[in-house]
Amino acid sequence: MRRAFIPIIAVAAALTAGCSQVAALTPVGGGAITTVRNATYDVLFDQQVTILVAPVCEPTDSGFTCTGETIDGQPIVTTAVATKPFEMTISVGGTVIFEGNAQAVLDENVREAP
Repeated sequence: MRRAFIPIIAVAAALTAGCSQVAALTPVGGGAITTVRNATYDVLFDQQVTILVAPVCEPTDSGFTCTGETIDGQPIVTTAVATKPFEMTISVGGTVIFEGNAQAVLDENVREAP
């Protein structure tokens, strides 16, 4: 009876091991806030910013603000307007690393590699 129980435990462990990873996945598409968030992540990745806390985006009166933190404690702040193409500014530690629109960032990052 114990032998039959061990595979069940192994299967259950394997199925639940990825739950936290699945919960952390961001949607591929979506609304304005998703566009700004994904573009922020793309810019940070392209600029090789080491992230401790991934930016979380919240709506504001004029658009969106995303805040996070680098591995060395520097604040990451994105501000964006709420209308397409979602003009945004990203700063790390108070230094602007990007000014442009989120839609262009996403368009650039979905192109196939040559």
